[in-house]
Amino acid sequence: MRIFLPLLCLLAVANGLPAHAVSWQASGSEKELLLTKGVGGLTLLHNRAGKIHRSTRAEISKSAVITSLNAEALAGNAEAVFGLAVAHEMGHGVPRDLPVAMELYEKAGEMGLAAAYNNLGEIYRQGKHGAPDAEKARELYQIAADWGDAWAQNNLGLLYLHGIGVARNPKLAFYWVKGAAMAGLMQGIENLAGLYRDGVGVERDTSRSRVLYRKAISLGSIDAHVPLGELLENGDGGEADLAAAIRHYRVAAGEGHLLGNHYLGTLYEDGVGVKRDLELAFFHYERAARRGLARSQFALGRFYLLGQGTEPNLEKAIRLYKAAAKQGNAQALNDLGVLYENGRGVPQSYELALEFYTASSARFPFALTNAGLLYLNGRGVRQDVDLAKKLFQQASERGEPVGDVLLGKVYLQGFNEEPNPGEAARMFLLAASKGVPEAFYLLGYCHESGRCLGRNLVKARDFYKMAADQGYREAERALRQLEWRLRTQSNN
Repeated sequence: MRIFLPLLCLLAVANGLPAHAVSWQASGSEKELLLTKGVGGLTLLHNRAGKIHRSTRAEISKSAVITSLNAEALAGNAEAVFGLAVAHEMGHGVPRDLPVAMELYEKAGEMGLAAAYNNLGEIYRQGKHGAPDAEKARELYQIAADWGDAWAQNNLGLLYLHGIGVARNPKLAFYWVKGAAMAGLMQGIENLAGLYRDGVGVERDTSRSRVLYRKAISLGSIDAHVPLGELLENGDGGEADLAAAIRHYRVAAGEGHLLGNHYLGTLYEDGVGVKRDLELAFFHYERAARRGLARSQFALGRFYLLGQGTEPNLEKAIRLYKAAAKQGNAQALNDLGVLYENGRGVPQSYELALEFYTASSARFPFALTNAGLLYLNGRGVRQDVDLAKKLFQQASERGEPVGDVLLGKVYLQGFNEEPNPGEAARMFLLAASKGVPEAFYLLGYCHESGRCLGRNLVKARDFYKMAADQGYREAERALRQLEWRLRTQSNN
């Protein structure tokens, strides 16, 4: 799993104790690639409309196609009626006329053509005729799906998956998507792979996902390259193969897939599987950000803020952060809070900072620690230690190790109550179990000072070394000083 390190982490000093806020945030699998593209990505109309045009344009003109379809429709040919409906909906060879298209779809459906009800359902779902009507869309998809139309089965499954026009039902979502996949529909196969990958409506089986993604790719899917790359990169469902994952990301990026570009950006930024190259990372982030991918807008904003792979440009960084935040990117919301709190490139405002932290915290628990620090230190708000502890606790319960560290510091210092060294040590140990360098440093401090653990200079040295080995500078200084003391004591 790829790990991101948020670069704008609020530094805190609570009553003299060093505090370095570090957070890990996993990107995880891109569920919008799995299926949120689903309902918004139904391409039946365009595919079938295209077939009507391409199959005849070498022989006759568009107007001749319409004349031919009209004749066949009058003769009772359901597919000709369907073709006329597509033509009127898309404006192919005739003026675009949605009411006529809907009437023709209805007629073709009554003549027994399942695809007509699927297309009519799409019109209702998208609200092309007026207000969207998801319930009517579901009714029409259901008819077509019952008649065996693979696209309708796929679309109906996605409605059940997302609870659109019907109560959410993962098992029915799996049932209908599987039907589409078994019929050989590429999009159905790809979506079924996603359901197996995430264990939605079926027991999780990532090895099965790999097989299905490969099958979708063999049928021409570009989207499937990215989740297959994720499985290969993470060793999920089989052996890890980073080189193969990178090949899949490159194929996807070469075809304009935004996540393909983004993932290549993260690999070049971190030097994972490729030589570290910040300019190439910037290139890939920019390609995806320009087309609106929020996480790439956030990453590109960081690059402009820090001058990585490009010249520093605070104005562009803020603009990108705001674009990502507008789409709900939680890390961008958090970092905008930091910028407003410190008045960097924007007017200083604790009120706005707190609003951004609060908005971010729904998906990014690290933001709870920044909000908690405002209350702990009384920055722009009335000091409220109890509320700060509550926010740190919430962050801790949601797996954010900085919440563990900060809560431990509050217990160690006491603030508005008696210090609780035992609870402080427990929180530091919890954070250390999650690999936080500062937690190892604080455990070293506890052993050296004897404040929250038994005084033991050898253990203190070991903990300092573990923190220093991870690049924690305070630990490096503490380790040098402690080793000097130990040498001095042994010489005496």
